[in-house]
Amino acid sequence: MMSEKNEIRYCKKCGCELMSTNKKKLCENCRLEKTEKGKKAGYVIVAAVTTVALAVSKVKGKNDSNNT
Repeated sequence: MMSEKNEIRYCKKCGCELMSTNKKKLCENCRLEKTEKGKKAGYVIVAAVTTVALAVSKVKGKNDSNNT
């Protein structure tokens, strides 16, 4: 039973040895990389939505001024 608790585990992504206190499947470095990629993707999505919203408001503004 003691050998089950002391089992050496490895990171799912890079294969480095995990600390015995780590309850995740990824090492700290791989987890941070994953978080950074998520943040960057979020920024890209926000930028795209903002660009579309500004473009729609400009087009709508031009149409309103022509009707008067």
